[in-house]
Amino acid sequence: MPLNWREIALIVSELPLEGSMIQRVHQIGFHALVFEMHHPQTGSWELYAEVGTPSARLHRLGGPSRQSRKRKTTKLQRFIQFIRANVEGARIVEVLQPSRDRLLVWKLAYRGEILHLVLRFYSGPGANIIICDEQMTIRELLYRRPGRQETAGNLLELPASVEVGDDGRFPVRDYPGQTTFNAFIEETYRENPESEPQDIVAQVVRKRDEAVAALEAEISQAAYRVEKSSGFDAYRISGDLLASAMHLIRPRTEWVEVPDYTNSEGGTATIAIDPTLSPSENVEAYYRKYRKGKATWDHALEELRLVESRLAQTRQRFEQLLSPMGDDNQVDLKALESFLKPRAEPVSAKQDPYRNAPGLRFISGAFTILVGRNAKENEELLRRWARGNDWWMHTRDVPGGYVFIKSIAGKTIPLETLLDAGNLAVLYSKAKDAGKADLYYTQVKFLKRPKGGKTGLVLPTQEKNLTVHLDEPRVKRLFSTENEL
Repeated sequence: MPLNWREIALIVSELPLEGSMIQRVHQIGFHALVFEMHHPQTGSWELYAEVGTPSARLHRLGGPSRQSRKRKTTKLQRFIQFIRANVEGARIVEVLQPSRDRLLVWKLAYRGEILHLVLRFYSGPGANIIICDEQMTIRELLYRRPGRQETAGNLLELPASVEVGDDGRFPVRDYPGQTTFNAFIEETYRENPESEPQDIVAQVVRKRDEAVAALEAEISQAAYRVEKSSGFDAYRISGDLLASAMHLIRPRTEWVEVPDYTNSEGGTATIAIDPTLSPSENVEAYYRKYRKGKATWDHALEELRLVESRLAQTRQRFEQLLSPMGDDNQVDLKALESFLKPRAEPVSAKQDPYRNAPGLRFISGAFTILVGRNAKENEELLRRWARGNDWWMHTRDVPGGYVFIKSIAGKTIPLETLLDAGNLAVLYSKAKDAGKADLYYTQVKFLKRPKGGKTGLVLPTQEKNLTVHLDEPRVKRLFSTENEL
């Protein structure tokens, strides 16, 4: 249970608060702070303050107290950022407890400025930690409560300091006489921890930070691939310059100097050529490199946009989960617990048999789709990961990756899964820019390898035809399942 006003007074009487300097403050979850203090006579010490929970309390930390910070928030919250900038380094010059209330007011002196730190250990929406200026104008709060007019810039009204008769209620609970009440309270809550909502919030915050960090790393890698493949236009320019000066190309030469009309100051450009090719073939070779480079850049840019979209969706999802609701400004704990509860997964998903497969993996209903993005991945999927009853799909007459739908015994491939696989086949082919393509598909056991064929090359038999138009919402949904295996 939380401390009553008399217990808070006893706690304060045992602490060297007045004269102590606030050296560092740590936020634990969404409801607690740890203050690192230093007093000129007693030295360094630490104080724990928790509000807004069934175990709201204040007490000194003893022994290896840094254990209390294991659940501190990974990302600094708004309130702790303000404290770091405006409160750390302040000295406590006075501590007040008005009207025998579960309320403390610390008067702080910092760089010639007076601040007030108000700790309210109330039940319900009254609980808060508030920082005010000398005139009691609110500067920042742990919980913003617009319904109570408790937001930055508003004036905070404290209870009037009046003499209240002592009716003997709210006694101090019994504790061993050989120890301090601070040590007793700390030990009580350590041995009998109550259910603390901030633990649930902290777990969700950790999951958010981990998910965002992973996606930000993906974005960094995707952005690097975009930048690395962005020089493709140089091939087009070289092809254009070469096409306008083919008459200058001499037989059996590896370089040719041509007029550079792209330079406003004139001049010439030296272009490498293949002496075994004709002038027109050299021009076409540059245009071919341009088309390949542009396709690579387009693909890298599309992957970057998809990952950025996933990051935005992830941030929005966690923002909705962690947003305070109602007048009490509390998060929806049931929603958080539901989010943290492990989902029941099929055995095949738990075992994740395709974790080490090359290329990409997607989920379509009960089916897994594997995608090869180049000849090497196509060959590896064919040799090691595809089975005879699996389904193979590819763009007709257009280069692209192989798409495999892993079969499930006794189940027919539904149309939605075929369309999912078809969209992936178009997306990872040179038909992507056109937005549509003719495809064919057959079971792996009906694929034939031509004698002396290139790596990954197969000839389908007993194939079926399918025409697919790229469906952007479908593609986004598929990419949202890519890491669920």
